[in-house]
Amino acid sequence: MLHPVSIILIGAGNRGRGIFGQYALDMPHRAKFVGVVEPDDAKRAEFSAAHGISKEMQFRHYNELFAKERLADAVVIATLENERVAPILGAIKLGYNLLVEKPLGTSIDDIVRITDAARAFDGVFMVCHQMRYVPLYNTIKGLLESGKYGEVVCIQHSENLSFSHMAHSFVRGLFNNSEMSPMILAKCCHDMDILRWWIGKRPQKVASFGSLKHFKPENAPTGAPDFCLDGCPAEAGCPFSVLKLYFNDDTDQAYIRQMGVVSSKKQLMELLKTNQFGRCVYHAGNNVVDNQIVQMLFDDDVTVTHTMCGHNAIERRITKISLTRGEIELDFSKKRIYAHTFSPEAKNVIIPAEIKGTHGGGDRLIMDSLVDAIITGDRSRVLTSVDMSLDSHLLAFAAEEARVTGRVVDLKEFEAAARKRVAAG
Repeated sequence: MLHPVSIILIGAGNRGRGIFGQYALDMPHRAKFVGVVEPDDAKRAEFSAAHGISKEMQFRHYNELFAKERLADAVVIATLENERVAPILGAIKLGYNLLVEKPLGTSIDDIVRITDAARAFDGVFMVCHQMRYVPLYNTIKGLLESGKYGEVVCIQHSENLSFSHMAHSFVRGLFNNSEMSPMILAKCCHDMDILRWWIGKRPQKVASFGSLKHFKPENAPTGAPDFCLDGCPAEAGCPFSVLKLYFNDDTDQAYIRQMGVVSSKKQLMELLKTNQFGRCVYHAGNNVVDNQIVQMLFDDDVTVTHTMCGHNAIERRITKISLTRGEIELDFSKKRIYAHTFSPEAKNVIIPAEIKGTHGGGDRLIMDSLVDAIITGDRSRVLTSVDMSLDSHLLAFAAEEARVTGRVVDLKEFEAAARKRVAAG
């Protein structure tokens, strides 16, 4: 295949436009978006203009696309989580190669349906667990497989959201309600996936505790209105003020893209007077947790603790892996790995080469992997096939079940119950 890989985007939101779309603009010799499915007229028009997409390849709904024969090499599905199942199954039926945002869906039953369909599919099906491609995490995988440090005994892992990310995405934003997606799935499906990949064994049992501790009406400052810009008396001292989060030179543009097509700060100010991102964080109608711990047992008695918390100054993941002959630790913000051996007693500092781009370069690398697999037919570089993704989704859904019910969830029983429901229709 000498021509660029042709791709149709389903969902031209934040990541669809800003990550996957940008890859094709930066690498036009490797990938080209030739079609787009997006119900929002402004987003669809902007994406089409940026990529030179013809009118007949612009669709409001994926049913319009799937009513036609296969029109491209691949589809990238970047809709909201609760809108992914049907386009995934539709794309498989027509033989499109796929890259799908994670999580794959919003119920374990849907995940079973998708993964079973994918196993019978002979095309490329990649899940966007881009952390596997990040050099820091990929290097740790190599260290674990080297045997030098012995067998994994236990892992302590944490996902530390910055206070601003928590406020934007999970208090005000698109992922603030568990009816869409529980927090442990929306934010930590990355973590469940990387832990499962590192360990290389299946999970057995899960326990979990967590709560929405802070972002609720009873913690609102006296006189706080429903919207920040309605004259809040506590604005000057509030770290969550929209004036502080959305109008800085270093404001994450992903935050702005989630509000639609925004062309100026004046327009942004008007939007924040009425949209959900302008709401007071104590009156946002959110219900997902702002802290949660998950305890996991894997095959061969490997134990794992994972902590998610949304009250941090620095956005970072921290990991410590204890092994029978050594220890491996990583603070992602420091961009280096500390690998210790017990005999000889030694400490090695490893600094993998950095790759530019979002998610530590993982977004760029996963698109590279998709394109390479399609061009060459060689899938050896595909690190995120759907097979292992079932376990990471099981972990997340079971963790929420454990948190809500207060019981230890057996993964085999949890999966079997889902399969029974799917079989019953």
